[in-house]
Amino acid sequence: MHRIQVLSEKVANLIAAGEVVERPASVVKELLENSLDAGAGEIEVEAKNSGLSLLRVTDNGEGMGPEDARLALARHATSKLSAAEDLNHISTFGFRGEALPSIASVSRLELMTRPRDAAGGFFLKLEGGRVQEARETGCAPGTSITVRDLFFNTPARRKFLKSPATEQSHLIQAVESLALAFPGVRVLLTLDDREILNCPAAPSLRERVAAVYGRSLPQDLQAISWEGGGVWVKGLAAGPAAARPTRQGMQIYVNGRRVEHRGIAHALLEAYRSFLPPERYPVCFVFLTVPTPLVDVNVHPAKREVRFKDEHAIHDLVVSALRAAIGETDLSGARRLRAASGTETAASAQTNLNYPPAAPAWSGARVREAVSSYLSNRSGAEATETPGPGPGAAAEAFETEAAPEGDRIIGQVGRTYIAGQDGEGFFLLDQHALHERLLYEEIRRSPASIPRQALLLPLTFELPPAQSVLLEELRGEYARLGLEIEPFGKNTFVIRTQPHFWRGGDLPALVRETLDLGGETGRPPAAEALKDRVHKLLACHAAVKAGDRLQPEILQALVQGLRSLAKPWTCPHGRPFIFRLSWRELDRLFKRG
Repeated sequence: MHRIQVLSEKVANLIAAGEVVERPASVVKELLENSLDAGAGEIEVEAKNSGLSLLRVTDNGEGMGPEDARLALARHATSKLSAAEDLNHISTFGFRGEALPSIASVSRLELMTRPRDAAGGFFLKLEGGRVQEARETGCAPGTSITVRDLFFNTPARRKFLKSPATEQSHLIQAVESLALAFPGVRVLLTLDDREILNCPAAPSLRERVAAVYGRSLPQDLQAISWEGGGVWVKGLAAGPAAARPTRQGMQIYVNGRRVEHRGIAHALLEAYRSFLPPERYPVCFVFLTVPTPLVDVNVHPAKREVRFKDEHAIHDLVVSALRAAIGETDLSGARRLRAASGTETAASAQTNLNYPPAAPAWSGARVREAVSSYLSNRSGAEATETPGPGPGAAAEAFETEAAPEGDRIIGQVGRTYIAGQDGEGFFLLDQHALHERLLYEEIRRSPASIPRQALLLPLTFELPPAQSVLLEELRGEYARLGLEIEPFGKNTFVIRTQPHFWRGGDLPALVRETLDLGGETGRPPAAEALKDRVHKLLACHAAVKAGDRLQPEILQALVQGLRSLAKPWTCPHGRPFIFRLSWRELDRLFKRG
């Protein structure tokens, strides 16, 4: 067994850096927090090569004299704490005294600073945590910290970083988070000499959200304002129609610090629970102002998590605040959203998936041809807003000639289901889910590059900066899927073509949803995951909807198309589209034997 020994200062510093400095975005976050603690009104961030070659954060805050500048780069040196009791009243971002020395230990760092009332400034240069140069200099009031060659002395850490686009995305999100928390501070971000974010000082959170996200978020965000027990919950909440497939739109801040908190995240989902279908998540910016004795921010090295003295009270307060806010929104979008995702009508009977296979009859392509005229003539309002009748509505019943396989279509029930019978018994089909599966199978079997058609009027749309970076990397994948997308200015893009399957709908929304696949991690979605997601969305948008009145020949085409499918008997999202009762099960139901 090896003897216990005290680690060298170099190794100890590298271990500390590993807890604080995970990637370039971690450096930016720590430096921005220092600038805000220094009372900065303007902050400029510059990065090159995803922050690995260069990261520079410049502010107009208080600045430091030579003695403080030297101490700021020593471990556990801070101006925020002086006694143990101060840990119960932390109101600043930095307080551990670890950030600057940890960053300096894995980079070549330059610090230039000047107090507002001083005639000159001070310059420090370090390499791997060791001072190389210290001198007086002329500079503007405030502080500028330049980090070069991040992880130059820890190649293993650099090796495990993600792609440049992923690291850029994390970096952008770090700047966005601080910009949202402090609307009154001007924030400028440039990547590789390209301006990504330019947020002038704003009088309100609403204006700052507009500056960061532009038109990619709805303009009718509802204000959140609720108080209880000295705790304030404020922010903005979007209506259900703006929901996303990931949690990336759920942003939680506690005393100005963006955090991850399972209890508050659950409260957000609980507030929206009756408005959103499964696997859809709200867009909301929730800011909690909590008295410092009631919150512990010292539970995570990178300060990403907090703990409350009364977790349940905070949870209930957030639920109340969100429900009060979204109760004032137009919730008509919630019904459209549930209908589009196939959750508008709940199944009332147990689903039997053992539908007997038969010889293939009609392919998905033939079904598409049969339904295409219907789709082209269908009005947009009917397609998206006409709900199916309730359970008590009478069936629009009729009979058709028996199909070659012996199927007989009885009719359409509630403008949502197809009722029929065959030699085995009685069946009900969900018209949207069945058609969605048929189109999905056809799209999947298309050539590697999906045929496209040019748009008469190209569509322009705006993305948040982080998603803009992802889209730049993925444009080739979208082109193979029939979507030709080109840059059209800062964070703005134009769609020039659409897949030949597309039958109307919001193409920019489709792009945003697929980009959200990488939203929670910042990683670009894998090519296969992206392709499958677009295939599913194309099929969903092009399929007939619940509430559509279908002609007999359309019903027959869908039932014929069923015979071309192999198991499983579900839509691409996993929802079953067939319920079946054999003749024997019907006899037992009516006590016939």
